[in-house]
Amino acid sequence: MPVLDYGHLLAPGGLYRAQIAIRAVMAWPDPADEKSRREYVATVMAKHLVELEAKRNTLAHPSSTEQHQAWVLEHNTFKEWYEDAGGLAAVTAASGLPFFEKEMQKRVNAWFAAGLILKLVRRMAAHHSDLPGGASINKAVFMHERLKLPNIPRNSHDLRKAWKTYKPVAHFCAVLLDWFAIALTHNDSAEEVGRVLEAELNENFMMFLSQAEAYLEFGLSYQLPRSKAKTLLDPKETWILPQYRPWPEALGRPEPLTGELLEIAREYRAPIPSF
Repeated sequence: MPVLDYGHLLAPGGLYRAQIAIRAVMAWPDPADEKSRREYVATVMAKHLVELEAKRNTLAHPSSTEQHQAWVLEHNTFKEWYEDAGGLAAVTAASGLPFFEKEMQKRVNAWFAAGLILKLVRRMAAHHSDLPGGASINKAVFMHERLKLPNIPRNSHDLRKAWKTYKPVAHFCAVLLDWFAIALTHNDSAEEVGRVLEAELNENFMMFLSQAEAYLEFGLSYQLPRSKAKTLLDPKETWILPQYRPWPEALGRPEPLTGELLEIAREYRAPIPSF
């Protein structure tokens, strides 16, 4: 199973580096896409280095000032991450930050689909063992199609494609969906939701990792019905978190299904072979 390499979380800027690393594996979860991941990380770090170089001219020059020392530390940190990702060679080969930003945006709906499938199976497994056929991917897809939620594909083919593509990072997708839903509840415009979500990720990324770990542990342990002990997430493909996990344990259990969601789950009957 691939293990995320995002450096030391508690080092200066460590959580930010981890966030960029996770965005990279979410966009390109196939281990063979290492080149794209490195080019993305190097491009993001190059952007920060350019911003820091512009900022240097506004700082006091004596090296003894705290402000200047902080700049040097930040600059050296980003430069190290930039070089770790391939440096100038990676950036030269890449297509530029606007390209990567568009690529990320194109994946959001599929991320949400993969995250919601994991989320629904987890909720069914935790609270609704009496449902016909148990908690399964097929039932989650069936529910998806009938819910017709915004920002998520609405047909079986696209839902299954999203799950197949992003299943290795579905635990990250599920938390991103959870946080997006919270931001959407308290904000009106797409711009406001985006700003709030970005701020929450920057300020509370340790909690994001904690919640992702909870989804990860469920996905790697839950055995799908009628699948000969096959787990929801494939341990050979799923991106797992490093052993060093300094975040608090995620509290609480997933919520049970209620209302229309529970009615739809009870309607499911067709035993489609699991994939």
